[in-house]
Amino acid sequence: MKRMFSSFLLLGLLSGTANANTSIYGFIEGYVEKVESSPGISGGTDTTGGTFTRNENAHEFQTPNVRLMVKNSKKNYSSFLNLNASSGNVETTNAWFEGKVASNLFKIRIGKMYRKFGLYNERLDAVPTYIGIEAPELFDTDHLLVTRTTNLMFHGEKDLGDGTFYYALTTGNDERAGSEIPLGGDLRYTMYGDDIEWTFGSSFYISGKATPTQDVGAASPDGGVVNYMKEDRFEVLGFYTELKRKALIFQAAYYQADHNAVRDGSKLSGDSFDTASLTQSQINRLCNGNMDTCTDSEANYKIKTWYIRTGYSFFTKMGEFVPYIQWDYYENPEALANKKNGGDNEAGLADDGKFNKQTVGMVYRPDPTIAIKIDASNHSQDINGESVNYAEVRGSFSYMWTFK
Repeated sequence: MKRMFSSFLLLGLLSGTANANTSIYGFIEGYVEKVESSPGISGGTDTTGGTFTRNENAHEFQTPNVRLMVKNSKKNYSSFLNLNASSGNVETTNAWFEGKVASNLFKIRIGKMYRKFGLYNERLDAVPTYIGIEAPELFDTDHLLVTRTTNLMFHGEKDLGDGTFYYALTTGNDERAGSEIPLGGDLRYTMYGDDIEWTFGSSFYISGKATPTQDVGAASPDGGVVNYMKEDRFEVLGFYTELKRKALIFQAAYYQADHNAVRDGSKLSGDSFDTASLTQSQINRLCNGNMDTCTDSEANYKIKTWYIRTGYSFFTKMGEFVPYIQWDYYENPEALANKKNGGDNEAGLADDGKFNKQTVGMVYRPDPTIAIKIDASNHSQDINGESVNYAEVRGSFSYMWTFK
């Protein structure tokens, strides 16, 4: 498979360079973050939950991400390559080929691609183009609802006069177990009028039998299946909207994932599973009060998340200024605090698996290809029966470049 992708990429680049319909462009991004003393749980054992702590955090610089994108089109065919260089590594995030079967009404895309799923999944690499720095919690890599990428997409669009209808159906390796065929989809309608563009949409996903993509002790899951599960079957359904009216932009979305999983007792009792950050209620839920004697158990739970984002552009001689506000909500009663266990350090700390995040910020664009962003967030959740808050401040610089 890797050799096939390598050959595909090389041929795409060589053929694309000689073709007049080739675009070569990319993004460069730098990022810095400072988190106030944040809550944590430590000192837990196999039978006793840990105690609440406050952790001091140094400011953190993210190694600049450099993205190279090559898009080529010729008649009814197109291809796309997206490479990301960060921390000394180069990753192929997208590499696909697409053919039109019936003009724009029916197209087939195959390779590795971001699935069409809501407003942001295909946008997140284009940092200068959207308001905000962090992705909505829906697309936070600590707790993804589904894998961001897949392998096969049937999609198209139809002009309906006052607007355009778009659809997409996807499937791929995802997190499937064996010969399962996971199915994803996205339907949206964009209405156009005088100084207005309004999109309404819905996304869904049906996993079939799925298994974890990461081992316990490795990293956060690549999709919806938690590391310590033996198997999972889950469905996701969400709705979203985006309104653009003159200088105003407003976005909102709600998603829910219903999981019917089986915890793997051998993983929970294994040496790779960290018990130090567990609360007493989590120990009781996972293994009936003793992490050393875990057995397989059912885990039926719902994940709920929503966000609201809005901003307003002011155009001046110095450039464009976009103040914005955001509110994110995330709820996952199965979440644990340790990322390497398959959890996250936000919902996993909360007594009920819930947290809110409010953000205010500003985007400054001296040029359409440059975005300087700064924002601040407040996290709020209940831990050990008390309401706990902490803040974080971020800054981001991004630049879009093109090669002609």
